[in-house]
Amino acid sequence: MSNTLANKVSGRMSSRSWAIAIGAAAVVLAAILLIVYLDRYRARVGGENAPTPVLVANRLIPAGTPGTLVADQAMYEPTTLPRKEVEVGAIADPQYLSGRAAAIDIFPGQQFTATDFAADPSTTVKSLITKDERALSIGIDTIHGSLPQVQAGDSVDIYIGVTGAVKLFRPNVKVLAVPTAEGGNVVLRVKSKDASDFAFAADNAQLWFVIRPVIGAAPTARTTSTAATVLR
Repeated sequence: MSNTLANKVSGRMSSRSWAIAIGAAAVVLAAILLIVYLDRYRARVGGENAPTPVLVANRLIPAGTPGTLVADQAMYEPTTLPRKEVEVGAIADPQYLSGRAAAIDIFPGQQFTATDFAADPSTTVKSLITKDERALSIGIDTIHGSLPQVQAGDSVDIYIGVTGAVKLFRPNVKVLAVPTAEGGNVVLRVKSKDASDFAFAADNAQLWFVIRPVIGAAPTARTTSTAATVLR
């Protein structure tokens, strides 16, 4: 009887030890799963809140507005938003706007998205000017106009030659359109108050276009050259 009782007690103790071991293992496993879940949750929440760059309109942009005008006129503000608030296809690089136009009216505070801007193969000159700006067409030859290198959207310094002298006429003038053939008319963006001066200079003097850097151009010195200054 004593051996049988001892065996029963030993069996119960063994079963109890196994139950305790299994329970402890379950607790450890639950703790591990909880840690993994919390790590993944924190990563997901952190990803959703990660600051993400986006362009946001700072004024009304009517449908059809060329993307180059949107960029030139700074019709947007670069900002960052939590990733979870950024719309699908959001635009962060202003260069994306080149060659595109607003496909819909874009309102102040609205994020720029890829669907807001459609390819625009037919940008018109009049859509590239605003307020007191005017588009002026002048004739200039290939050499003096640097036409093989000048493209629409470039900026040039314009020099004028008259009565034995060459001097800076206007700095940093935007080229809106160039002729498809060698020589011909170039369309410039000018202030309305300067239009008559440009027209007179184009008809009565020699003009030279000097191409400016795309970015980081230093102010152009307002110099005048004559035979005396060149030969001194």
